[in-house]
Amino acid sequence: MFSHRFLRLSWPVVLSALMVVGLAYSNVRSQDNRAVEDANATLQAVGGLGVGHIQSTLGLIGVTADAYAKDVYTPKQVEDLMNGTVNGIEAVKKLLRRLQETDLGDDDREYIDRMISVYNGLQKEAKALIAFAKSRKPADAELFDAARKSAVTKLGQLTDGDKLPIEATETEKVE
Repeated sequence: MFSHRFLRLSWPVVLSALMVVGLAYSNVRSQDNRAVEDANATLQAVGGLGVGHIQSTLGLIGVTADAYAKDVYTPKQVEDLMNGTVNGIEAVKKLLRRLQETDLGDDDREYIDRMISVYNGLQKEAKALIAFAKSRKPADAELFDAARKSAVTKLGQLTDGDKLPIEATETEKVE
């Protein structure tokens, strides 16, 4: 029905639209001394969709790396896919920063900081994949692997270690 390119491009747009809806609220505290069940639904949606987007992006980068390793993608295709990913993440980070400028509680502001940190890690991973695809040097492969592990660790910290998407080393797991 839809091409994979359409779905890849539309996901950031959907997330962005939901975040803009969240900005329409003047007071958007998710947990201001209320039970989690009573927390602001908009912020819960932003958090849930954000984590889902982060996990999908991590998967996209990994699948792209695997496809490149099997000569399914050319270096140019990898570069195009990853540049689109980096740019899409940048747009989401700007929206998250706008959300932080609203009337949020400290816990919500801190959570968004951690989301942005994960997004920064994903951008670094995508850029490292571009560098490796262009050079095919073992040193660039190692930099990509280190960036991947760092992104996974940051995701684990964001989700408090709940079901890390890939196995991390013992030193990377969150206590």
